[in-house]
Amino acid sequence: MLDLLFGTTNPGKLRELRRLVEGLPVRVLSPTDVGPDVPDVVEDGTTFHANAEKKASAFARWAGVHALADDSGLCVDALGGAPGVYSARWSALAPEPADGIATLAAVELSRAERDEANNDKLLAQLARVTDERRGAEYRAVLALAKPDGVVLVSVEGICRGRIGRARRGSGGFGYDPFFLVDEPAGAAAAEGARTMAELSAEEKDAISHRGRAFRTLLPVIRRVAEQGARF
Repeated sequence: MLDLLFGTTNPGKLRELRRLVEGLPVRVLSPTDVGPDVPDVVEDGTTFHANAEKKASAFARWAGVHALADDSGLCVDALGGAPGVYSARWSALAPEPADGIATLAAVELSRAERDEANNDKLLAQLARVTDERRGAEYRAVLALAKPDGVVLVSVEGICRGRIGRARRGSGGFGYDPFFLVDEPAGAAAAEGARTMAELSAEEKDAISHRGRAFRTLLPVIRRVAEQGARF
């Protein structure tokens, strides 16, 4: 059995990964399963790949096991790709950083409050943007590191859609209530576009950015689980 640490405190992401590894000889650990002194990894990279690899390496060295980390976010076409790597705390971002370096306001919110604040900002930013220009995509990068911190691989998954004008659905987290998924033509014609928050867990796993990235990573995780310390 492979112990695989997922370097996140986000319960939604942990649930997704545990669903996705069902059937493999893998036990997914959260940081709190390992110990109380969880690393505070500063996500100061300018790309999803940089942040994911930094976190995976730090958590692997800390726990002494293989570690998986992700960096993901929403990239809105009409906003030039924003919020991008700042998606999780976009509402706390100082407006229009003149030097190109984003700074965060010292405001502590719960995860649910932060999600609401981020979504409120998204609506405000797109208030005058027509439906045709509200295209967007979720991006996720997953990085896998060995116990010594060496990154084995990092992969990316993308899910295209557009931003709706009202919250819909009670599932998911983050921007999911506003993200209208580009579903297959048959499903879209039968049911109309649904938000990520309206999908079942199985439907979300099948098309989400994290699900797609994980399926690309799955053969590597399987080899690690089979070969253990030799990999």
